[in-house]
Amino acid sequence: MRIKELVRDGVISCRASEPISCAVAKMYMNNVGSVLVIDDDGKPLGIFTERDLVRVVAENLGLDIPLSKVMSRKLITANTSESIVSAAMKMIENNIRHLPVIEEGRAVGMVSIRDIVRALMAQELAYP
Repeated sequence: MRIKELVRDGVISCRASEPISCAVAKMYMNNVGSVLVIDDDGKPLGIFTERDLVRVVAENLGLDIPLSKVMSRKLITANTSESIVSAAMKMIENNIRHLPVIEEGRAVGMVSIRDIVRALMAQELAYP
């Protein structure tokens, strides 16, 4: 199975210049654990996750700080033709739970560890 089969339409994102509150609101409204942080041209720059939010709260930083100051800059990505096993290995090796999916330099979606586990379990149950 390939990543393209798991990718949901659309990318939930905020611009790097927007405040943390933008990301938190979008995460809450869309029931997701991360948002992609992009530049003004839509190019991925980083990711803001639940773990980043915990750090912001623990350090008492406030929600009005720009995402560029608190996002995770090391952006590990997958492409649409990549296997879900390969994507899972990237996530394990880098200790991450959200993987932006990139095609031709543009983000086309996000895959979570939950998405991958569900797909692998469905495969296992379909082919015992």
